[in-house]
Amino acid sequence: MNQTAKPALGVQLIVQNEAEWLPRCLASLQGADEIIVVDTGSADLSADIARTYGATVVEVPWSNDFSAARNTGLSFAASDWILVIDADEQLLTSIASIREMLQDSTAEAYTVRIENLLGSRPEDRLYHSSVRLFRKRPGYLFSGRIHEAVDSSILRAHGAGAIATSPIEILHYGYLPSIMSAKNKISRNEHLLRLTLEETPDDVFTRYNLAVTCCQDGRLKEAGELLRQTLTLAPLQASYRPSVIRDLCKIELAAGHVKAIDSLLIRELTRYGDYPDLHYIQGQSWESQGLYERAFQSYQHAINTGAAPAPRRAYVTEQGMDSFRPLHRMGVISQQLGKQKEAAQLFHRALQSHSLYLPALEGIASAFQELEVPDTDIATLLLQLTGTAQSAARTAIIGTLFELDAYQAIAELPSEIFPLEEGSLLPILSSWIITGKYHAFRKTAAKLRANSLQLPPGGGGLNAETMRQLWLLEAVLTWELGEKLPEELWLQSPAELRSGLLEIGTELSSDSAVPQTELANTGDSTSLLITEVIRLAVKHQFLALGQRLVERFPAHTSILAEVLYEEGWRAEAGELFIGLAGRKEASGLTLRYLAEMLADNGHYAEAASWYRLALEESPADAEVSAGLALCYLHLADQSLGEAIEHLKGEGQQAHGPLQEDRAALAHSIGVLHRTPWHTKWNYKQRQRGAELSL
Repeated sequence: MNQTAKPALGVQLIVQNEAEWLPRCLASLQGADEIIVVDTGSADLSADIARTYGATVVEVPWSNDFSAARNTGLSFAASDWILVIDADEQLLTSIASIREMLQDSTAEAYTVRIENLLGSRPEDRLYHSSVRLFRKRPGYLFSGRIHEAVDSSILRAHGAGAIATSPIEILHYGYLPSIMSAKNKISRNEHLLRLTLEETPDDVFTRYNLAVTCCQDGRLKEAGELLRQTLTLAPLQASYRPSVIRDLCKIELAAGHVKAIDSLLIRELTRYGDYPDLHYIQGQSWESQGLYERAFQSYQHAINTGAAPAPRRAYVTEQGMDSFRPLHRMGVISQQLGKQKEAAQLFHRALQSHSLYLPALEGIASAFQELEVPDTDIATLLLQLTGTAQSAARTAIIGTLFELDAYQAIAELPSEIFPLEEGSLLPILSSWIITGKYHAFRKTAAKLRANSLQLPPGGGGLNAETMRQLWLLEAVLTWELGEKLPEELWLQSPAELRSGLLEIGTELSSDSAVPQTELANTGDSTSLLITEVIRLAVKHQFLALGQRLVERFPAHTSILAEVLYEEGWRAEAGELFIGLAGRKEASGLTLRYLAEMLADNGHYAEAASWYRLALEESPADAEVSAGLALCYLHLADQSLGEAIEHLKGEGQQAHGPLQEDRAALAHSIGVLHRTPWHTKWNYKQRQRGAELSL
């Protein structure tokens, strides 16, 4: 290599017990002039692995200070440029292309784009930019005990113009839940952040990062308070300020504080109008309030940020915030307004950006189902949209059809294209049961239990939870057919299911008129199992089995009623709800569902009384509150209508204010109906209760 023609490029990283992730990271760095690994006390083979990749290993004790470790590494650097990376990251851009970029560079440093994996779905990704590449200069040092950065030293020396944007990309695995848990990152980060705040109480950036850590730990109230403090203290020009607003709005949305979101974003979107996440959150807020037209506009603004001629600022953003996510929500709004064709077009546009975005796949399939397109044609459409080459695509197709209750379409999918796989196994087997392919199910289930049927891609057996569900399906089908589980089969079942399955099976086969198990005071574990079995029975359309179960276990009657209602069997659920109400045994979801049924049939006074009871049990339930408010509005509308008719009967003209009040009520009712107050059913579930009347 010609050292005078190309600047020397070195890479630096800190490790502590990173043997699992280090090979992937170091393999992506091959070609660098030097790799310096600062080991802060590994007890595994991290140091040995680093040396096999040609790295220089510097061993230092851990001092609860990431900057100290980084700066130690800098003191050993001999390269002209330094790229900083972590062991749980992978460089996606080639070293050769980075060299080429640096060849005639006049910049002092570069930001790189970091892609953070957050979960197993393709869209579970968060992007942010950070200064990771900079010249080796004596004055360039890291600062900060945690979330350390070199930016401030470069800015002090040369100003913001010295830092350029690069096309370099890094993939970060460290935010995956399994890694966060295994490394106990939340606890470690919080400890270091609180140490920093003890030392520098006015450090606003640390306060923000503590809020993020509290958020990751599920302490949203504490996180929200810290974010509000940060927003008050952070300078307007602070690079992290837009992220503070984004995170605070997400917390407020989760808490249902939509007015706080609207108030904040009215002001902040004038500053950050090119931030798609803020427009998207504003859309979610409007949508939750039933203000569909405003929400539609906000989602369109989010999309427009991606097409703006000026470069967008380097915001922290989730994947698809300027494309498939807002397009999907626009499709949902169109569906709610009864515009199924327009909805299908919007869902299709979303899928052009991300063909495996499951909400959009379910959306386009449900739109065509509402347009009464046959399920087999919908299945064909899904195949065309996603293809079948990837396992994720096949799983998405089957999952979408299963959500629509398109069981026959699943059962007819060709096995040579849709082999049994872990991700789609249970929906396929359930569809076989629902469509009466009992023999195919039992034959396949027997092979899976015996481990004689290997599933791709690894060819191994089923995980414990899938195997558990397989046993429950076998039991439910056996009981539906009026049979008993053979003793040799029952003895093979998982230990945690065995006694419960025996107890349920014994009770179902008993000739006694008295429910023996109830008298024996069913234990908690068996009670939960009975609930699960009832849900499976109804899902598989074994309603008679569900009835037999509650006859033997009467304490679970409300569970059966609720599941029947959720699956669209409203007439059957209604009978049970009425019985529960008559015996004064209605509580929980039963109260809400009974109120919904009454409201749907125009019995607003009776519905309001049940909603009030539900609200006594769950005062913070926004959906119950909305349902009660709707009942009151309808009752007020009826009273106004009666007053207007009374005036007409006496030959008097109804006063203008009365007509205006009724029009205002009609508008409020329309808006409130759009809010998420009611149980949602798919097309087939809705058809099951089409003839219902109370």
